[in-house]
Amino acid sequence: MQGLQYSRDQGRDLLECRHCGETFPEGQATTDGWHYACPECEEGRGIGDGLRRL
Repeated sequence: MQGLQYSRDQGRDLLECRHCGETFPEGQATTDGWHYACPECEEGRGIGDGLRRL
């Protein structure tokens, strides 16, 4: 299970929240791989809308 936790923490790409400016791995912004939200402010939702790839 450590491999799964590693991939969730690292994510595939880095994301940046357009609302608060926080940068984080993609894996921290999703629990199901389909819906994304900023783990800090939860205002930024969706890649391309509230979140952007770096």
